[in-house]
Amino acid sequence: MQLEDGTKKILLTGKSPQKNAYQPHFIDEMDEDETRGKKRYFLWLSRLVMLCAVIALGFFLCSTLVIFRLAPEIIVEPLMLVANQKDSASMVRYEPINTQMPSLKQMTEMFVKQYVIMRNTVINDEQEMTTRWGYGGIVHYLSSEEVYKEFVGKNAQRVTAMFDNEYSSEVYIERAVKDEITSAWTVDFAVHNLSRGRNSSGALTLKTLRYRASVTPKYYPERHFVARRLINPLGFTVVKYNQSEIRE
Repeated sequence: MQLEDGTKKILLTGKSPQKNAYQPHFIDEMDEDETRGKKRYFLWLSRLVMLCAVIALGFFLCSTLVIFRLAPEIIVEPLMLVANQKDSASMVRYEPINTQMPSLKQMTEMFVKQYVIMRNTVINDEQEMTTRWGYGGIVHYLSSEEVYKEFVGKNAQRVTAMFDNEYSSEVYIERAVKDEITSAWTVDFAVHNLSRGRNSSGALTLKTLRYRASVTPKYYPERHFVARRLINPLGFTVVKYNQSEIRE
């Protein structure tokens, strides 16, 4: 075919085949069954894994609740062993330590004496005295908050002077008597003080003073903490304390 400008073009009536043409693939029934089977397999597998995870989580939660439920029931019950006074190798009896024990009065007397001694004994060691008299120490542990605050208020100003004068004291219990009506204990004790004081020579001076203390204890059993249960099995706590010097 020739155009007016003399250009010749050849017209092709057919179409050239395209390379890499997509050939449709027809899925037969066997392929459909295989695909459907795989989907069903993974679906049930995922359900099984989810079921196992739910069972494991439920078992963990139940175990945790059981442990928290049984934890308060785990009680450490200390025992007091009473030996024969003539022969310490033979045991007379053992008593579970509680507020109904026959030897409660004797044990209370021991705690009262220990409290008075720890409250009035001073050694020339600042770190040791901080452990005894400081927050969390034995005096704080055996005192109510009101009694301990009063104790700190009386001794806060003179603690520094104690160490400056190399002050130390030793307590000797003379007697301890219980008032059956008020449940208060009256304790008479002597304190032997050793310090440099204000003498001109600077030598240590020994001085003995006698005091009378009124101690009112109560018991608050602590069963939830094993350490506290062993240290203070009866929950001995001083709720009222008064001390004055005996002048003769």
